Amino acid sequence: MGDTQEKPLKVVITTMLGIGHLNACMGIGSLLSKRGHDVYFAHYSRFRSLIETNGMKFISLTDHQDEVHKIPEELPVNENFFKAMLDRAKTFSPLELVKDEKVSVFSGFITLLDASKGENYAMLNIIEEIKPDICLADYLWVMPWMVKANIPVVPIMSAAPNELYNGPPFMSGYSVNDPPELWEEYRNLAQKAGEEFVEKSKELFDYFGVDYVDKTHAKQLGIYIYPEPLDYKEFGPPKKNWIRLDSSIRLIESSEFKIPEKIADKPGKLIYVSMGTLASMVPEMMNMILEPLSSLPHRFIVSTGPNGEQVKLSDNMWGDKFINQVAILPHVDLFITHGGSNSLIEGLTAGKPFIVIPQFGDQLNNGQRVVDLKLGTKINLWEFSGDKLIKAIDYVLNNDEIQTNVKKVSEQLKKSDSSEKVCSAIETLARTKTSSV
Repeated sequence: MGDTQEKPLKVVITTMLGIGHLNACMGIGSLLSKRGHDVYFAHYSRFRSLIETNGMKFISLTDHQDEVHKIPEELPVNENFFKAMLDRAKTFSPLELVKDEKVSVFSGFITLLDASKGENYAMLNIIEEIKPDICLADYLWVMPWMVKANIPVVPIMSAAPNELYNGPPFMSGYSVNDPPELWEEYRNLAQKAGEEFVEKSKELFDYFGVDYVDKTHAKQLGIYIYPEPLDYKEFGPPKKNWIRLDSSIRLIESSEFKIPEKIADKPGKLIYVSMGTLASMVPEMMNMILEPLSSLPHRFIVSTGPNGEQVKLSDNMWGDKFINQVAILPHVDLFITHGGSNSLIEGLTAGKPFIVIPQFGDQLNNGQRVVDLKLGTKINLWEFSGDKLIKAIDYVLNNDEIQTNVKKVSEQLKKSDSSEKVCSAIETLARTKTSSV
């Protein structure tokens, strides 16, 4: 229970457009709502029903946009953009990508940053109207409004927390067991590749009249969402003012899941395949992964994504454009995933082993962490083949150590008290304007 003797807090939450960020922060919002607080979620109108289902009050970003600086209703990157990213990931390793000066690995971030001016105005307008006690914000970087606001703003990091530690670099896919010299080589090259993004960020901060801070800056409190058993504790504590939330799983409309009739009576293990919202925009990627599975003696449930009509499902497969992932995971034997942090946490909470096929971002780090901790295996896109995937399925399903490890992690997550600690830290900061961490 929360601090029920106190007056309820007014909390505003927002995230960047990716569904993983949205789901993770809806989990935090649901926790705060249950503690009696008034939680508002500022986002795009198409997510209104989802946000309200999870017990929060929806606020439209576009309804609060500046008359001059409009907010794009869609991501300023499209299917062709992600196809190009995936084509690169199928060809080059992360190190090769940051070495290649012809490839801008931060181009997507720059595109999003360029389109974010209107969102900064909208959030400042929302704060002026709602007058919240505190804001929570989950982006891949700090937005100027977060510094300019005259109330506490807590950055949420729902991606892997590598940048909070002096270990394997973010997006590198390196293991904690790799030589630190490799980490430094990648880190230095990535820093050089990201110089344009940093310069554009500084220009945006200057425009709003505030000092630039990087994504690991937490003035009073920062919250990173990552399971304690997977956290990078071997490198000591995280950066100043950051605290961990082990799991942030959203509410769902129903926990009931019935195996579809098409595959209900077929033999074999039940395997769930989801490559995330962004990569599943590219049917070629989905079909590349699914084709070798068609001859296996198992059943597959597939999240086909927004272009699902172009995804080829064999007789041993059933799929839909949207799958209630939280509801389905307790029923499956294996989770084949892109390895986004939100999916990783949901799979571990359900106690399921993984085959991670990472594409970009923190998926590369998460995939390697799964391997290092023997929670499953991974197949890098630039090394992918149908034979490797078939062998990986057999390996994970029949590996007793992996099965034991995921069940152990699941039990640890169910016993975690991190949500109480995190909610208390949010409440203390909102009420006293000083941090308890």
